Amino acid sequence: MSSDVSSAKKTAATNKAAATLTADDVASYLKAHPDFFANRDNLLADLTVPHESGNAISLLERQVKILRDRSIESRHTLNGLLENARYNDQLFSVTRNLILTLLEEDDLGQLAVVTETSLSTQPGIDACRLILVDTSDVATELQSRFPSLLRSKRVLTQTLDKHTSSLLFPGTTPALRSAALCPVTHHNSLLAVLAIGNHAQDYFTDELDTLFLDFIGEVLGTLISRLEAKT
Repeated sequence: MSSDVSSAKKTAATNKAAATLTADDVASYLKAHPDFFANRDNLLADLTVPHESGNAISLLERQVKILRDRSIESRHTLNGLLENARYNDQLFSVTRNLILTLLEEDDLGQLAVVTETSLSTQPGIDACRLILVDTSDVATELQSRFPSLLRSKRVLTQTLDKHTSSLLFPGTTPALRSAALCPVTHHNSLLAVLAIGNHAQDYFTDELDTLFLDFIGEVLGTLISRLEAKT
């Protein structure tokens, strides 16, 4: 009798433990024991998991699919990093060549021509203009229209209406829909505005990486200040 009672208690305890065991408990255990299936080939082959098509597949097939998907995702990530690296390398080359050319100029007008000509040839830039504050009434209107441009001294991305597009890029048709405005400053003085535009409304957005544009603006600020001091 005592033996039957003991057996019943063990069975009840086992059932109770099984009843309180959750899927998360099983997952935690398997994660802590990754070699659990090492000597349990039959169990591994018998396990199945639902498939997106509705058919059941073996655990091994599921694992292969997961590894394949991860491999594809890794390749996409790597391709994205390589594409970004090539893009940055191109930007660096353009920036370097532009600055080396600008350093040889000794005329403000030619400085603007070189900047606009060089940047206008780059992908994504449909128009470029260097607006000098002392020689253009446009700069005054820009400061009134975009007060944060001078206050923050940071690149401002902006969607454009036809009037603003004509103001920034006169004669450019069709009208540009978005632009990046880079304040060219020296010792807290606004000397110029470097404007680059695109025909797409969502091309220049707040997500724009302005590292190279900021650097070009800083170099232009130093050069313009130096040339103005000579006149």
